This record gives sequence, structure tokens and C-alpha cells, in this order.
Amino acid sequence: MLASLFLLLLVPGSWQGKPIRPPSFPGLPTVKDLAEAAGYSATDIEVITEDGYSIWIHRIGNSSGPPVILQHGLLLAADSWIARGPDKDLAFLLLKTGFDVWLTNLRGTVYNQYSLKYSRTDPQFWNFSFHEAGYYDIPAFIDKILKIRKAKKIFYVGHSLGTLVFFVMNSLRPEYNSKIQGAALFSPVAYGSNPDALGANPFLRFSFNNADAIYAEFTSRRIYEFLPRSASSIKSVEEFCSNLSRSQEICLDIIGIFVGEHRTNIDKKNLGNIIKFGPAGTSSKNFYHLSQVYRTGEFKMFDYGPKGNWINYNSSTPTNYPLEQVVAPIVLFWSYNDPLLPQDSVQKLASKLPNLIKLQAVSDPKFTHIDMVWGENAKEVLYPDVIEIFRSLIDKDKF
Repeated sequence: MLASLFLLLLVPGSWQGKPIRPPSFPGLPTVKDLAEAAGYSATDIEVITEDGYSIWIHRIGNSSGPPVILQHGLLLAADSWIARGPDKDLAFLLLKTGFDVWLTNLRGTVYNQYSLKYSRTDPQFWNFSFHEAGYYDIPAFIDKILKIRKAKKIFYVGHSLGTLVFFVMNSLRPEYNSKIQGAALFSPVAYGSNPDALGANPFLRFSFNNADAIYAEFTSRRIYEFLPRSASSIKSVEEFCSNLSRSQEICLDIIGIFVGEHRTNIDKKNLGNIIKFGPAGTSSKNFYHLSQVYRTGEFKMFDYGPKGNWINYNSSTPTNYPLEQVVAPIVLFWSYNDPLLPQDSVQKLASKLPNLIKLQAVSDPKFTHIDMVWGENAKEVLYPDVIEIFRSLIDKDKF
């Protein structure tokens, strides 16, 4: 708190025009709209991170049960967890079984509207990857929620990028392990996949293998924000993927290329209404850091090149994240039809975690990366296992 006040004094006027509520867009329901349509209230809460980023988080309902964070993946935001309805989304199913649900966002998304240090037009605002999100954002969310709830521990659900930030936090700030009652991590991509192993996915293979040139081009063109949410992008995505559009099959083809082909497990009738919640923005540097993870097959900090690495790490190569420090109870969920996460990668990750409760493949062999959040059968083949494991870990003295 004192640090935030100091920053306000240091940057005169940075507080002026501070948003009093999260942004909204024509044609896109807000988190409150989605929650109320499902029969629940929603509360928007602003969190200021240690390094001065303002990020909105959302409490769904007002349960006195065990608190649980749902952390979204890349290019999505908190609203993606409740885009389908009360009988399908994990957030609502957790509420029905007595959990206190909190939807969180990462820096760089639409729900990060300002920083106490930099304006959003300043390149320094975008000088972050999942490293800073894990080191600053997730701890700030946990501390805020535990303070509000007067609780000692919290459950955590992360998808894709939401798993990386969890590993960053618990490896570099190991004191937070003791605040985690249990974590369910969907499609944990810490070790990714070597680009040459991506097989039939030439676009991803090209992107990862040429990431240095692509990032250099973005930087030279001063493109620091990647795929932000806007009124025009919402409308375009909705129309392109609508069941009333001739282009829906092309939309499904594109989804299949990036996150796995399983179109029979997608609600085609409502696809336009669901998919318009993405993209929600991130930094170009975040994409570049992810490409480094895939290209090397290692879970390392950002590679600045030999000179920059000596400055940042006192080494010519970036430092590995010390996963041996991640001692919170963890369950890893993965799927056979995930183009971003081959079996050997998730098994390598599992071997590094000291307190792995379970490594579980989803029973549906066609289940994909995005099915973890939007798959029609996730409520049968995945979510009941998450709830059962969390309930088995509940210690009433901890809440």
C-alpha cells in the first residue's frame, strides 16, 4: 500500500481519470451480465500489483465456501470461464458445489487498463511476459482474496498460460506454496513441444522457428500490444464464426489448427457468442517468451541474448525456473489431441514436481487444448474430477 502511494506521488496525475469499473463493449456481455444471466451476482475488484499494474478481478456469487481462483489462458480473459452458461462452465459448477469463485485476469488483457508508472502507449508498459504476470499478478490476487475472505489458503485452476504463471510464482516466490490448498492445471505447457515435433501444424512450426525475426519486426514497427479486444474485433469474430455465417467451417478449421481439431465437441449454434470473448490482448514480448519455451523445450526465463543475459542473470543463458520449489499439491490434466502439449512434455513436467497428486489424461481421446474450457463434454469428462479432488483436499480449519 505504501509503495502504491509512493508511486502516485512519484508520477503526478497518474491517478487522474482512473476507471471506476471494468471496460465494456457493445454487443459483449460483461462479467456481471454473464453472472446475473446464470442467477448469480458479481463483484468487480481492482488489484494493484507490487509493480503498479491495475488489474480487475471478479468474484462470482458471494459464497462463504473455500475460495478458488480460475486463471485464464493466452489471449483470453476472465469472462471466457463463464461464456457458456450455468450448466456447462466450471465456474458455475464450482459455485453449485459450495466453492467461492474468483475469476482473475493477467496484465496486458483488456482488464488491465492502466499502470501507476506507465501509460498504455509507453513501450515500457508492455515490457513483460508471463514471468512478470507470475511474479507480480498472481501473488497480488491471492493476497487480496485471502485478505477479503480472512482465509489462509486458496484453490487454483489454471489453463495453459494460467499454468505457466502458477509455476513462475511458486518457483520464485516459494512462500506462496503454503497458500495453495490444491491446484488443478489444465494443459500445463511449461515444456511445450519442440517446433519440429508439431507435425501437421506448419503455421505454428514456422512461427516458433522464426520467432526472433517476427519479434524484431514487431519491435521495429512499435507493435507492443498483441491482438487487443476492440468493438471491431468482437463484431468480426462473432460474424465470422456464427452459425448463420458461411465462414463458420473456416472458423472451425482455424481453431483446429491452433488448439486441436474436435469440432463435434463445440457448440456450433452458439460459437459466435462464445468465441467473441477472444482475443482479449497480451504483450508481444509474452508471445516471444512462449516461443522460446517451445523452441528450446525448456522452461526458462526470458532470453535477452548473451549480452542481456549476463546483465540479467550473470550468465550467457537464461535461468531455469526452479520447479523443485513448487511444493503445492498439484493435479495435471492433459489431453491426447492437444497440438500444443505432447505426452512426453507433460510427463517431463510431472517428473519435476515434488508434490504431484495426480497426472491425468482426459478420457476422451479427441479432447483438445481449448476443450478444457469450452468443450461440450468437459462437464462429464473433466470438471467432476476437479471438484472431487478439491473436495478431498478441503481442510475446514484453513478457511
